[in-house]
Amino acid sequence: MAGMRQTPRGTRLPGREGMTRVGGVLALALCMALGFVAVRAWRQRATGPETPALWLSDAPHRPLEVRLSLPAADVYRPYAPPRGGDTLAPPVPLGALSHLEERGDAHGVGVSYLLHGDTEQALAYLSRTSPSLDRDSDLAAVAILRGRSDEALTLLDATLEAMPEHPQARWNQAVMARELGLTLLAATAFEAVAAKDEPGWSDEAREQARTLRARFQARSEAWKATREALLARLRSPQAPLPLDGAARFPGLARESFYELLATAEDPARVEALLPLARVLDHAAGGTVLEDTVRRVAALDFARRAPFAREYAKLVQDAHPNPASLIERLRQEATAKDVLLGALLRTPGVARTHEELRALTVGETDPWVLSRVALEEARLDDLAGQGPQAGDRLREVLKDCRAHKLPLRCVDVLLRLSSRATASNRLVEAEEAASTAWQEAAALGEWDREGSALVMLANATRFQVRVALARAYLTESLARQPDDCKARTQAHLNLASLALMRFRPQEARQELEESLACGQSPGLQGAWILADLARLAPRPSDAARLSAELSRVSPLRENAGRRVLATLIRGRFEVDRDWREGQRVLRQTIAEAEPLLRVNADARDARAVAFQTLAVSAGHAGAFREAMEVVAESLQVPVPEGCVLAAAVEAERTVTVVRGPGGQVQGRYDASRTMPLRDDLTGLVPGELVDLLRDCPRVAVLAAPPLDSRAGLLPADLAWSYRVGTGVPATSPAKPPLHVVVSDVEPPMTLRLARLPSATDVDLAGAQRLLRLKGAQATPERVLEAMEQATDIDIHAHGVVDRALSDATVIALSPQQDGHYALTAEELRRRHLQGAPLVVLGACSAARLPPILHETSSLPQAFVASGARAVFAATAEIPNDAGAFFRAVRERIQSGEEPSQALRAERLAWHQKQPGMRWVDKVLLYQ
Repeated sequence: MAGMRQTPRGTRLPGREGMTRVGGVLALALCMALGFVAVRAWRQRATGPETPALWLSDAPHRPLEVRLSLPAADVYRPYAPPRGGDTLAPPVPLGALSHLEERGDAHGVGVSYLLHGDTEQALAYLSRTSPSLDRDSDLAAVAILRGRSDEALTLLDATLEAMPEHPQARWNQAVMARELGLTLLAATAFEAVAAKDEPGWSDEAREQARTLRARFQARSEAWKATREALLARLRSPQAPLPLDGAARFPGLARESFYELLATAEDPARVEALLPLARVLDHAAGGTVLEDTVRRVAALDFARRAPFAREYAKLVQDAHPNPASLIERLRQEATAKDVLLGALLRTPGVARTHEELRALTVGETDPWVLSRVALEEARLDDLAGQGPQAGDRLREVLKDCRAHKLPLRCVDVLLRLSSRATASNRLVEAEEAASTAWQEAAALGEWDREGSALVMLANATRFQVRVALARAYLTESLARQPDDCKARTQAHLNLASLALMRFRPQEARQELEESLACGQSPGLQGAWILADLARLAPRPSDAARLSAELSRVSPLRENAGRRVLATLIRGRFEVDRDWREGQRVLRQTIAEAEPLLRVNADARDARAVAFQTLAVSAGHAGAFREAMEVVAESLQVPVPEGCVLAAAVEAERTVTVVRGPGGQVQGRYDASRTMPLRDDLTGLVPGELVDLLRDCPRVAVLAAPPLDSRAGLLPADLAWSYRVGTGVPATSPAKPPLHVVVSDVEPPMTLRLARLPSATDVDLAGAQRLLRLKGAQATPERVLEAMEQATDIDIHAHGVVDRALSDATVIALSPQQDGHYALTAEELRRRHLQGAPLVVLGACSAARLPPILHETSSLPQAFVASGARAVFAATAEIPNDAGAFFRAVRERIQSGEEPSQALRAERLAWHQKQPGMRWVDKVLLYQ
């Protein structure tokens, strides 16, 4: 869920393409493991050292740091990276390669190409080989060399899960983790290789692990020593001030400085902080802390001292009643700084913007002002003022950079990442967390590095980049084994990832680990409990869930997260008392309604509430009710005639059909053990499909995430996703206008292949044709032209940029302000007066990035804005696809209904070109 949703220098950041799909890896893992020994033995016989040039085995050094699974290519030699301008790879031995190819050894050919630096050819040949663990380890090596960390980690995770002792995969995992900056994960993987005692490899692995741990230890111990010295001073004023450590870690020391100041019980103890104040002032410039020491030392300590003693207990988490301390501090004029510190440490006590501002009247310390601004941003969020909170945080980020307070900047970046994740702006969240990690690492601020790792894991988890999220969390646990709060959060996220992979027992174990040190698991823990109470129940679940939900209050959670709490209660209840659970889920929808425009948590809660209502109705056998719920979730009436309604939630699926005679039948299934595929073939049971065979056309009501995927019904049925009101849009009596967008010039930074000119869309019958080409095809000009169009063709790439839109965006030519994307959000603000027929010839225009519950696709936005029908593909389409779409349009213009026209042309293409499967990935929205 949105609100429950986290790379140092030299790190190659993962790409924005989302999680790379690795088809069949997990499903085939076991049989691959069983066949591994036999396959490896065959390869040893089949790929002997015909010529050293194939494997560069006569060179004194190996050309790649990664390991390859072919024995002839895995002979140990020290690694020597290219130096200076020496980047030329040795020539590929084409003659020897041809012999391998004649023998059918595509794997050997691919490995040889990889050794010679040709990753494109290596990928092409390796992708042709039969699935195996060796093949996937080598594909991971290709991905590492191509900078595709998600793909590499996904392949390596699956390989090592099937065979933990796979030496090449374990080595490659270590290399990938090291490149990502995951020091301890890399060291552990290298140590596993070292333990195998392989000649050469184990020695190099041992040295790699030693170096990584030594660097890690030096960095962590220096920070921890300074922190322990500062804590010792907090406990005893006789302990020495770590001035050298403060100079090295001024952020850590400055945080402690304010606590030491507030807990000092007399002027002498305050003045004893002057040396520390001078060190910290030197780091940031100015004399603000030295001035603060002198000002506080002049206060009346007869009145201040008792509060200082109590505040020391609060800092050490030993105060019996913080709310009482705060109430008494509010009456004491000599301890405003102590009151402010107590408020910032106790978020469950009410406070206002006005009180915070009153406490900082006359304050000039930028560190204190930035902490207060962060607290005011939190109050903004609690009050539903999200945009104001974001503006405030961005202003604080500017100020902390101007005042040379880098640790405060890291804290602001972490808050920005958390807020962006909660709003489903996941690319933005990942970038903010990555910047925070880099800056924390540069500062040596150990605990903030750990916080950034968790933020990175959150951002990637909600992009369903499971392997990368797990890597971040594993590193976090290894770095902070004694940090209770960090451990709790890491294990909660690992539990969520386990549920995402349909592993309830693993999720249960991670949840118990998260609870081991007594921290509250919060709403995320409650969400996990609601799922586990269904999938792997325990008698204690109800009490634990109730305890967590009872902690939810307006002082701690904003309105959207309070809706999530209602949703969690409804999801828990609906499996015990269907009608009571339905009532609570309906309450969730009602609570979410006024927040939908401004709060992502509320939008998520509404979507999941409808999913749960639908599948629980299916579980109860109320299939007609399930159909009506899906229609209601889409805000459309149940269409006349033949209908398919479908919804999924976790392992549960409900499918309902109404046949040509009005008969309603359904199926409820709770047996899914794998995430949904991009192709939904087989999701609807065959007997339900058979009921639709005699239908002239089928309206499909599909709740997210089903509504952006192909294959829900067979290609020989006429069907379309129903996303509009059910009233067919009609073109007004005005001259036809066909708008064609092509030859766009998207920003070079997107690295998109140039598409061929779309010359074949010029229909002979078109009375008016408006072409927007090249630099003319900007988002604003395209939107203006489309408002009057009766037909629209867009030939451009679809790309994912979460900073711009939740949906796929169409990459057009940039405007003067640099804006290049046609987004669903912009489109919904326009009215397409000509009720156009729209063809999105963009690659993957219907596909959505894998956010869990929201759907805001371009096709849906076109229909909402007035289009009568939209054709879009969920997969890559060939450059000559215009002929297919032109034929479909001609059928419609001759009087055929759009879904029937699509079905007829699809079948015609299958008959002419049986291998042409991309036409099955073209979806119709009406």
